[in-house]
Amino acid sequence: MTATEDDRPRSQADSRPPGTAQVHISVIIPTFNARTTLRCCLLSLLHQRLGSHGPDAGSPFTYEVIVVDDGSSDGTTEMIAQFPSRLDLRYTFLPRTDRSGRARARNAGLALATGGLVVTLDADQVVEPLFLAEHARLHAGGPGRVVAGQRLQLAEGPMNEARLEHGFDPQALPPVVRGDEREQLFRLLDRSLEDMVTGWHHVWTCNASFPRDRLEAVGGFDETFTGWGLEDAELAYRLVQGGATTHFAPSAVVRHEHRTPVTADMYREWCRNLAYFVRRHPAPEVRLQEIFAPAIDPDRSAPGTWDDIAAEFEHTARRLGADPGQHP
Repeated sequence: MTATEDDRPRSQADSRPPGTAQVHISVIIPTFNARTTLRCCLLSLLHQRLGSHGPDAGSPFTYEVIVVDDGSSDGTTEMIAQFPSRLDLRYTFLPRTDRSGRARARNAGLALATGGLVVTLDADQVVEPLFLAEHARLHAGGPGRVVAGQRLQLAEGPMNEARLEHGFDPQALPPVVRGDEREQLFRLLDRSLEDMVTGWHHVWTCNASFPRDRLEAVGGFDETFTGWGLEDAELAYRLVQGGATTHFAPSAVVRHEHRTPVTADMYREWCRNLAYFVRRHPAPEVRLQEIFAPAIDPDRSAPGTWDDIAAEFEHTARRLGADPGQHP
């Protein structure tokens, strides 16, 4: 599918900046028993368009969407088979095993990707119309970028699929109840993601993008990570150590379905993944991620807000002499 401005055919669009190369994007979405929210996510991807006119206009792009089904049993396969054909959609099913998880699923999607730019999403996100244009624009600003987009949290409630079929409509979704906590962190630190030595920790693959050649060069996601948490931070850490730079795209917006609180099982998985992360990368700033445990553990009360803890993480990592590994 080719993204167009105002949903016009490419031949009628007039906003391509002179001399700008076209980008092909692969959007990778892992899913597990999320048929309804996945359909809303895919509907929102039908309505992508170019950015505004002028020097900051979004780059022209085409895109494919790759759904990796991690063993669903809720009718996801049938929903995909009936989805409108105007989306360039590829679907692959992975039988459920004890190695199932987001890392394995995203690697399976990466193996199918044909785009030079890889965008990662979760199945419970609805994307705004400039979502892909903004990711493409940020990457056009320089090579080797790792881009994290903005995530807005929605209240609990249903999504109106019928309205989403005709275009992005905020009224088809529950209201936004919380903005992206990283923006408050940037204000506290008076730093951008690019300037942080712990920026890799804040690249969340519910909304992120990477040059495909960089992902392939580091071997993609580490499939030792299973369960909940940190497979995205570890990937970003390796990329940054290899010279990538982290950037935040506030206008590449996803709206996230109301999420349930972290459970005791999820916290145990996070702790297990952190222990492996530290074994693989025995650096002080990696171990320092333990500072987030009180904010994640459902049986403990955090000593401060998430952004307070994240700010302390950054300050302490700097005192420890952490090297962000970022080389423009």
